[in-house]
Amino acid sequence: INEGIFTTARVIPPHSQTVRQSQEAHLTASHGFQILLNRVTGPHIQQVYLCLHTSLYFPLRVTLFDRNHLHFFGKTWKSSNQRMKSNHKIQFNEIMYLHTSLRVPAIVAVVEVVALSDRPDGSQQALGCGFSVLEMFAGRGEEHAGAVGDRRLILHHGTPRELLHPKFKGAVECKNLSPLGHPALGSMVHLLPENRLVSGLDNIPGLAPSPTGKHQ
Repeated sequence: INEGIFTTARVIPPHSQTVRQSQEAHLTASHGFQILLNRVTGPHIQQVYLCLHTSLYFPLRVTLFDRNHLHFFGKTWKSSNQRMKSNHKIQFNEIMYLHTSLRVPAIVAVVEVVALSDRPDGSQQALGCGFSVLEMFAGRGEEHAGAVGDRRLILHHGTPRELLHPKFKGAVECKNLSPLGHPALGSMVHLLPENRLVSGLDNIPGLAPSPTGKHQ
């Protein structure tokens, strides 16, 4: 048996108490959403670039997080690698898709910017450039699920692992930015595990990869 199959397919389940809370709030049906990540800039990233820019490229990593129970779940989604432009901005234009029934305020998406550089031996060195916390369902009903709001996120120094420490609970500023509702995703939820972030270029059994990276 190929161990890599289990590694790539592993999806961490949400906390059982959050599932129960969602059910008690009658949020049992899974709804589809999409999140657009356009471009990234910030002084932390520029500082890393100035020190290591010889062969540096940047991916995004996005993971679902339960703030009430300090629990990362689902599977970390990774964007394509991008270079920093001369204006110190990194253009991603990535669209992520998600279907979930856990539409409660405690559920957030943690977006981390990572710098990758090549070592002489062919391996890669990863350096965190900061992270942002995206509140998706804070104080919004389903009728407002399509609201976009301000797309600019706040990039914090450090690593998302800081969120696991009770000392930092509530200390990290979050950005309230609702995902866009995506009703068309309802016809394919049986092909996609709940609470797993994907893009149109991901390999999903039963779906053909989109040449544009977007699922219509």
